[in-house]
Amino acid sequence: MTRPGPLILLGLDALEARELEPRLADGRLPNLQRLLRSRAWRRVEPDVPGFPDGVWRSFVNGLPVGEHGWYFLKQWRPEHGCVERSATSWLRLQPFWEELAAAGARLAILDVPQAPAPGPDFPGVYLTGWQTHDPEEPRSQPASLLAELEHRFGPQKLPREVYGPQRPGSLLELHGAAVAAVRQFSDILLWLIRQERFDLVAAVFGSAHRVGHYLWDLSQVDGGQLSERERSQLTVALDDVYVALDTAVGRIEAALSPDATLAVFALHGMGPNAGWTELVPEILPRLPGARTVKTRTGWRGRINRLRRAPAVMRASQMLPRPVTRMLGSAWTSRMHDWSTTRAFALPAELGGLVRVNLAGRDRHGIVEPGPACDDLLATLEDSLRRITVLDDDQPLVDAVHHPPRIVGEDARYRQYLPDLVVEWREVSLTASTGVRLPDGDTLRWARGRRLTSGRSGNHRTAGWLIADRDFVGDAPTVIDLPQAVAAHFGLALGARSDERQAGERAGRQPQVVGHGAAPPRSAGQTVSGRAGSPA
Repeated sequence: MTRPGPLILLGLDALEARELEPRLADGRLPNLQRLLRSRAWRRVEPDVPGFPDGVWRSFVNGLPVGEHGWYFLKQWRPEHGCVERSATSWLRLQPFWEELAAAGARLAILDVPQAPAPGPDFPGVYLTGWQTHDPEEPRSQPASLLAELEHRFGPQKLPREVYGPQRPGSLLELHGAAVAAVRQFSDILLWLIRQERFDLVAAVFGSAHRVGHYLWDLSQVDGGQLSERERSQLTVALDDVYVALDTAVGRIEAALSPDATLAVFALHGMGPNAGWTELVPEILPRLPGARTVKTRTGWRGRINRLRRAPAVMRASQMLPRPVTRMLGSAWTSRMHDWSTTRAFALPAELGGLVRVNLAGRDRHGIVEPGPACDDLLATLEDSLRRITVLDDDQPLVDAVHHPPRIVGEDARYRQYLPDLVVEWREVSLTASTGVRLPDGDTLRWARGRRLTSGRSGNHRTAGWLIADRDFVGDAPTVIDLPQAVAAHFGLALGARSDERQAGERAGRQPQVVGHGAAPPRSAGQTVSGRAGSPA
């Protein structure tokens, strides 16, 4: 392994590209603005369209989703016939930096989402669950590091996520905690890099992700509950976090040695939460292609609705995690009459996820592989594309992707992926009054309907990178970043390059999805003709 100098990867998780431009233009983000003047801007695509929830697993593995299988916190396990929490016992999670460590690199892996605990001989420092948005139990290596951090910097500032309807008081607390967490984590990072020289530092700030979900706007809070002071404070919460992150970037850059290389990135963005994914379990059984689906009714239907009630969701967060996982798996294994269910909805955040109950793949499968499955998928896609929003009579669905086809037949974890991923047009469920289904039937609700999640913001599929111009090519996907890290040290990631090429030969092509295609412009800058590069 060559040693060109430290490589510092700073992740600003879910910091949205479109939100950078106005803040750069008016000088609120001077440190990112300075970086843009001397480095290249690159848009970063997910390895498979519609899977922004799985990009961190693709980054950590250095492999596309078909070669590791992770795409959500909870996934359908076909051999068991139920939803289970995603786990390394049945999915692949082998960090790409293990190959760097084997070559002699000294590493600092700090709050990288989905990064598993390393082995006892890990050459460096590992920390997770300190200020990540995703639920991770705090762990460190060495094990004494957690106590050391609390002693030096105080307890963790970013609290655990409270999923569901939000109250003004909890949002005000989140605002203050998110800004404080940025400062605390940057203090920790500065302390560590001053203590020791690492070859690779990968550190990810989680505050923009959390605040983006719950304080993107105030559409999910009862306006009558907010005082003018509360409203004005919460309205600037996102801006305060972006400014705090910019300050952190500047502090860290100033502390680096002259031979260090700095790259700043986000694997996905954030934007308004359209909310339609919450309706997929209700819409899907009513589509022509799924007429034989029979969702459980009677007391089972009442239990399912009760499970989504705000009070029950808050109470469930107090239960031990093993208990909630057991109850969730037990319920999902019985949520349909599998003898008549041809397709069903999967848990999801952004895109609607649909799975065929396929014979030979799913435990209770009834749809035969081949033409019968292909016909069902074609009918479902056509039905989804013909759903319209009542308020403007325009299609609800923007695109439908087929992940198993994209990753190819030889992908190792193909059987765990949903069969369809639905991308919605950017129209809000809460601002609408209903949808019209392909047969003319309608689903209606009152305008201003609250979302079960309580989230006013949701993921956007495109990420971004600010780095030296030769760090990656002009159109990178998320799995190109680990390759670029290895190349920085004169290494290749084993057979990963061959596996990726095999995926491309099977039909996966880079696709432009989501937003954030253009680089942010600093004040006085224009975008040059070279794709992805600021002038």
